[in-house]
Amino acid sequence: MKMKLRFPVALTALAVGLLPLTPAHGQEKGRAYFDADIGGTIMPDTDLKDFFGPVASGSEVQFDPGLRLGFRGGYGVTDWFAAEIETGVLGNSIRSISGATEDDASLSNIPILFNARLQLSQFDKLTPYFGVGVGCSIAVLDADDIVIGGGRLTGTMSETVFAYQGFAGLRYRINDNMGLSLEYRYFATLGPEWEADVIYGPAGSDSIEFGRIQYHVLSVAFQFRF
Repeated sequence: MKMKLRFPVALTALAVGLLPLTPAHGQEKGRAYFDADIGGTIMPDTDLKDFFGPVASGSEVQFDPGLRLGFRGGYGVTDWFAAEIETGVLGNSIRSISGATEDDASLSNIPILFNARLQLSQFDKLTPYFGVGVGCSIAVLDADDIVIGGGRLTGTMSETVFAYQGFAGLRYRINDNMGLSLEYRYFATLGPEWEADVIYGPAGSDSIEFGRIQYHVLSVAFQFRF
């Protein structure tokens, strides 16, 4: 399966090109930090590939806007480079599913990502930063009731899938230990496929499969440096 990594690669290339502008003033190197962020998510439509058997060509799943809550810890390896580990949760209700007579459900993702973060600390109060991350995510489908044709799904299922992201933001330094950031994030996973324990109605398989999952996230983050 082909993965579109153009956005994270472009961010990295831009940040590397700007690194010569960054002075080494020792404010970031050797310092650990913790971030907590909250924001909103927008999810593009994704394909519905399987629902207990073949579905009509062009079937899609549409999502309502949702929320993200994130946490990450990092360490300043140099003044301009930091390594991070990140987790959190992204949740969106399902707005509609092609061919469904009932579609009361939601999709959540719980990522575990390893990030590389590049920051440009040449300003007194403001620090632009860019980064990419790879890892996995637990995709959770929570269905009160999904009915397509004669098949019915009720319950909660989870599946671990490969995940990646690119992000960029601007941090405002409150003092030497605290800061606030405005951040954009593109987060995506490979298409999850769940296997149902119990199937209601006729079925040709026990699986439900979505296409690639994508998120556009705008969030506000609080950072504390040790």
